[in-house]
Amino acid sequence: MDTILKIAVIGLGRIGQIHLAALKTFKNIKITAVSDISPELAKWTAAEYQIPHFYTNYQDIFQQKDIDAVWICSPTSYHLAQVKEALDSNKYIFCEKPLDKDSNNIQSLIDIYPDLNHRLMVGFNRRFDPDFAAVKASLKKIGKPTIIKITSRDPFPPTAEYTRASGGIYNDMSIHDLDMARFISESEAEQVIAVGSKNYTDDTDTTLITIKFKNGIICNIDNSRKASYGYDQRLEILGDKGMISVENKKINHLTFYSENSLESSVLEPFFLERYKDSYIEEIKAFITSIQEKKEFPSTGEDALKASILADACEKSLEQKKIIFL
Repeated sequence: MDTILKIAVIGLGRIGQIHLAALKTFKNIKITAVSDISPELAKWTAAEYQIPHFYTNYQDIFQQKDIDAVWICSPTSYHLAQVKEALDSNKYIFCEKPLDKDSNNIQSLIDIYPDLNHRLMVGFNRRFDPDFAAVKASLKKIGKPTIIKITSRDPFPPTAEYTRASGGIYNDMSIHDLDMARFISESEAEQVIAVGSKNYTDDTDTTLITIKFKNGIICNIDNSRKASYGYDQRLEILGDKGMISVENKKINHLTFYSENSLESSVLEPFFLERYKDSYIEEIKAFITSIQEKKEFPSTGEDALKASILADACEKSLEQKKIIFL
């Protein structure tokens, strides 16, 4: 592989455009091709980013021998098949979460490709958020962690079309927080209980999840598809020697005082603004792993374990009981 990493991007919707913008900031990356089922979007994106090749059939990308890595940003239902084709074409792969809606399919992928951790990175970008990464690096300061609290609320609910294709709140939204709980706790779950309700959509859109980990840590996750005041992202860890927390990021830190009111600055509007830096750090980790020939920092196994937790949440909600893992 040359010192310049040649990359193709499959899927040019919202998340694909986010990754493209982040990838274009790297001098040692060249985006060689893009693909989307929309000919207009594929053509526009190629022109906008000065990319030499664009396709409507993603399989054309795998015919390009000069491509080193593929970024898979397509809808969830396409992820697993595209990952397999990329592996069989001898490409490195970055795939957005979730890897698949079915944890059994993820396990099969791991079984088929024993070197998967050196070839596939899964997009759990919050691990790479500078604030959350700083929390992980500072855990020793609070002694033994005992309680983790994660709040993740979107500013507005998704469209019905998106909801149907997403795999549900646990596989689509909560899975980030389930992975973060594993990442922070450095343990595996032994008990899961989830309760939920439908307030804004035809699917579960509000949920509380409680996880007990094997090392004794208890985690509470608070998810809502709608928070009218902005994108609410908070993390708190209690330890036997103290507490560490990450509060919401705001557009600015101004506070206005007047005779009749007090106004503070509003939260970041959505995930692009809140987690902009994490996408950059994620790419750095991808490049470093290839250069140093080491395992990627978020792997197919991480995707599997997050998927198993998402399945446990679904079962707990349906069966109205604790699920033991």
